[in-house]
Amino acid sequence: MTKKVLITGSSGYVGQHLIASLGFGGIVSNNDGNGDGASCKMDSQKYELFCAYNSLPTFENDLNELLEKSPLHPSITGIRTISNVDFSKPDYVGVIQRACGDTIDAIVHLAALSSPGFCEKNASVAWEVNCPTALLALNAPILYMSTDQIYEGTKQFYQEDNDETVPVNVYGRTKLAFERVLLRADNESGPLLTEKELGGGSMPDLKPATAAVAPNSVILRSSLILGTPTPFKNGCRKGAFPSFLQFIESRLKSSTSTDYFVNEFRSVVHVDDVMKAIKHFLLKALSESVPSSTTRVFNLGGSTRASRYDIALEVANHLKLDSSSANAVNRPETGSGVPSPPDISMNVDKLTNERGIPKMDGLNDIVAMTFK
Repeated sequence: MTKKVLITGSSGYVGQHLIASLGFGGIVSNNDGNGDGASCKMDSQKYELFCAYNSLPTFENDLNELLEKSPLHPSITGIRTISNVDFSKPDYVGVIQRACGDTIDAIVHLAALSSPGFCEKNASVAWEVNCPTALLALNAPILYMSTDQIYEGTKQFYQEDNDETVPVNVYGRTKLAFERVLLRADNESGPLLTEKELGGGSMPDLKPATAAVAPNSVILRSSLILGTPTPFKNGCRKGAFPSFLQFIESRLKSSTSTDYFVNEFRSVVHVDDVMKAIKHFLLKALSESVPSSTTRVFNLGGSTRASRYDIALEVANHLKLDSSSANAVNRPETGSGVPSPPDISMNVDKLTNERGIPKMDGLNDIVAMTFK
C-alpha cells in the first residue's frame, strides 16, 4: 500500500529542497546518512508526497518544470500540491484532508512565520500559525522543524536534554509552545509555557488539541540553514538570496560596505544535513515496528560555532574575494527592534549519535560545498 507523506510549508527554502530530495532521491539512498540499515527493507515501499503551501505564484509551474526534466525515484508514485493551506485560518486541517483523504502516514511540518521581526509586531497571528494544535487531528507522526531560538543565549553549546528553554522573543515562544504540545502526555493539562518562558508576557488561549500526539513524532531545533539555491527555477520568497551565503557573496563581489555581527553565535547548519536528518526520522516514522510513544527532541546544527562576521570571512576566503567591505560590529543590546539571543550555539552529539555519523558539516564544509 502506498504511504502518504505530507510536507507543510513546501514552498519555502527547506520545503523546496525537500521535495527535490525526496522526489528524486527517495526516502533513503546510499548516502543519506541514515546509518540504521533500514534502507534494504524499505526498498519496495511506495510513497506519495502531498506538498502543502499557502501562496507562491511561481511554485506549481516551477515544480511541473522540474518534474518534466527528471524522473521521480521509483519509490515515489507521485507529487501532489495543496494550495491555500493557511495556518492562520480555522479550516486548514479540512483543506489538507480534502486533498489527502482520511489517512496520512507522516507529516514533515515546516510551515511557520519565521521572521522574528514580523512575529514581534504580529504576535496574535504568529501564535496561530506557529502553534497549530489542530494538526494533531491528522493522527500522523509529526517531524517538527523548531528553532534554536527557544534557547536564551547566555551560554555556549546548549544541550537539548539538559538546558532550560527561555526564548527571548515572540517567535521563539510560539515555536516552543508547539514543542510542548508535542511533548505533552495525553492526560496533561495546564499552561504550555512558564512565566519565565513567556518573559513576563502572556499567551493567547489556543485551541486545545483534539487528538493525542502520534507515536514517532520528533522535534528538530534547527539553527540558521545555509546552502545552495533551491532547484526550483524562481526559488522561494527569499528571492535573490535564498540563504545568507548568497547575500554575503553579492555584497563582497560588489565591494558594498556591510556590517556583520560579531557578538551573536549560532551552530549554522548545511541544508544537505537538514535533508539527511529529515529523511532519517521520516524513515523511522514510516517503518518503525515498535513505535516510540514519547516525542524525541534533537538539536539540528553544524559543528561550527560561528558569528555572521565569521561566515562572511569564510565566504571571502573560499571565493578569494577582498573582505575589507565586511565590517565587524556588535549587535546593540537595545534599540534593534527585536530581542535576540546572543549565543545559541548547540551541542549536536545526540543527533550525530542517532544518525551514526562522526560529525555534522562545519562552516568551511558548508561554504565549500555551496560554492563548488
